[in-house]
Amino acid sequence: DVKTADIISEAALESAVLQFVPCIRSGSFADIGPRRYMEDEHIRIDDLSSNLGSLYNFPKPSAFYGVFDGHGGPEAAAYIRKNVIKFFFEDVNFPQTSEVDNIFLQEVENSLRKAFLLADSALADDCSVNTSSGTTALTAMIFGRLLMVANAGDCRAVLSRKGEAIDMSQDHRPIYPSERRRVEELGGYVEDGYLNG
Repeated sequence: DVKTADIISEAALESAVLQFVPCIRSGSFADIGPRRYMEDEHIRIDDLSSNLGSLYNFPKPSAFYGVFDGHGGPEAAAYIRKNVIKFFFEDVNFPQTSEVDNIFLQEVENSLRKAFLLADSALADDCSVNTSSGTTALTAMIFGRLLMVANAGDCRAVLSRKGEAIDMSQDHRPIYPSERRRVEELGGYVEDGYLNG
């Protein structure tokens, strides 16, 4: 009887582990450094499903984080922060499912590409944002056991696993030969280490 009870409890425990959904909690800190005013923005949503409402169905847990490093003033970063949910989830018909599979992964990747391009176009077209103001964008999404990071610019995401830093993004800096080549192929130029001077 003891063996039977042990087997049942192990099976029950394994089932409970498979059904366990962690609660995600986050914190943030922002520092302006040597500047006179803050140019950066960020967003933290630890429970994406409840934040977006019942119209969205995501694997659990689901979370969304973003860092927008303003350049040349705070307007662009603030604009992206204000509109990020619309750009990333509403306007691109973000995929919805309770299961993470290869189709979902491909659809999320496609949606992220569209969202970054949409945000860039909207920012360029908005007359209320100073044309000298720009921003980088780095986002991290969690869907179940999936962590997906996307970036444009020189923000950096790093994952700590057992004390070891793992790069989750690659900076886009014009001093890197591959990035300089990409910029020049698109008709831009690099002067004194800056994009288009």
